[in-house]
Amino acid sequence: MIGRWFSIVGSKGLMALCLLLLTSVVSAQQKQTINVLASIKPLQLIAQAVTHGVTSTQVLLPPGVTPHDYALKPSDLKKVYAADVLLWLGSEIEPYLTKPVKMHHGTQLAAWQLSRKNESEHQGHHDGHHHLYGDPHIWFGPKEAERVAKDLTQLLITLDDGNALRYQQNLTDFLARLAVTDTKIKTQLAQTIPNYMVAHDAYSYFENHYGLRHAGVISDNPESKPGAKGLLMLRKMIVEEQVKCLFMEPQTDPRIVSILTEGHAMQVYSLDPMATDIELSETGYETFLQAAADRFVQCH
Repeated sequence: MIGRWFSIVGSKGLMALCLLLLTSVVSAQQKQTINVLASIKPLQLIAQAVTHGVTSTQVLLPPGVTPHDYALKPSDLKKVYAADVLLWLGSEIEPYLTKPVKMHHGTQLAAWQLSRKNESEHQGHHDGHHHLYGDPHIWFGPKEAERVAKDLTQLLITLDDGNALRYQQNLTDFLARLAVTDTKIKTQLAQTIPNYMVAHDAYSYFENHYGLRHAGVISDNPESKPGAKGLLMLRKMIVEEQVKCLFMEPQTDPRIVSILTEGHAMQVYSLDPMATDIELSETGYETFLQAAADRFVQCH
């Protein structure tokens, strides 16, 4: 019976079976996508613009957490080791990732380190715990975000040339949208913004790009709080500089805000440098940048 079946199927049936198996293998290979992991949400937004339509970028740090003093969990290590591409800031800014990166067998892109190499104008700007090397919050600068997107695109094309045209088109689209957003924000912030105070010194790229300047900072480190003497100095500065607005962050202690605003007609607005509430999409980064601009414009 078996011999009769083979004689019926013949060479054409065998060839069809081989083609079916080959198609299944090719299809499975095509479904394999690059696993891109960003250390923080703002970098994930930039990466998602580049990988749109190819893969969904993952993020390491959970919502509401800053990279200043983060401690990795076993589940975090699994994510790092499973990533084909790790997009992070670099060992100086994210030391908690230094050892895992050495064990990481994929490719890594240290965005802040590359930014420092390509953009020297921010070196030595300000003092503070994270400004020993320079401001690490590069995602607040449109030019810096553009640089990260370009570097990531080139890396992905090298690793996944089958999707090269899509990555390149995504980059082109991202840069075009970013240019439109940038122009709109420049127009918004062309008006005079009253003196304002920020929770911590995280906005120098945004401020330098759009011609803004804060009058004071509650704390250099978002995890630390000013003491009684520091609070008195800040209250004195608020009066002398006629500070009209305070931009607090999710981690800011509301009791400190209450002390600083007591007896002063200051407007208080929320500003989240970690983009916690921004939806992950190919346009997420522009939404994040625009949301920050809208907050500053509210100060009047």
